[in-house]
Amino acid sequence: MSGYSFTKVCPKCSGIMYAYSGWKPHNLCTGQCLDCGYHYWTETGRMSIGEINELRAEQELKPLKKRRSWR
Repeated sequence: MSGYSFTKVCPKCSGIMYAYSGWKPHNLCTGQCLDCGYHYWTETGRMSIGEINELRAEQELKPLKKRRSWR
């Protein structure tokens, strides 16, 4: 991974939040507050064909019969 670590103010308790931002293999970020326990992270996953087609319909795109393969 490529990125950098930093501290920032926790938006929930104003404590110190330890965070990381990166860009490989895709944009991502994480943060953990060691005072109140608030945390966030970039979560990856894969949508079902139904979910993809719902979003495609909103963009007025034709539905897919199957998802594209991952490399």
